[in-house]
Amino acid sequence: MRCDTIPPASHHASMVLRANPRKLGVYQIASQVATQVIRLVRTFRGPERFAVGDQLNRAAVSVPANLAEACGRGSIAEFRRFLLYARGSAQEVVSLLRVARESGLGDRATIITLESRATLVVKMIGRLYRNPPPDR
Repeated sequence: MRCDTIPPASHHASMVLRANPRKLGVYQIASQVATQVIRLVRTFRGPERFAVGDQLNRAAVSVPANLAEACGRGSIAEFRRFLLYARGSAQEVVSLLRVARESGLGDRATIITLESRATLVVKMIGRLYRNPPPDR
């Protein structure tokens, strides 16, 4: 996975934003991933299950939380700032899922599915950063 840089904010940075997180597809997917990660972590086995599981849970829950906070900030600049936090947490989820898969901590097929969904969330956040929702 490449570490793309997100382009600088455009002239829209000073616009007012009123977005509902539940209307954002990325928020819905990120919330589902967080719920599925919590369920997955409950099944982890092995000595590293607590350390990896706790960090994975925190990162996964952070993604939709930061997306919701982004929507509540009111300006495009603040919206984008919290999208960057959400994107970083989503990338952490992908990384920790890979560690869990390679360490045999949980069901491999479930982990692979979640890795794919978390990667999709990373990409969707990047698109949302470049194209914030219109003022409503």
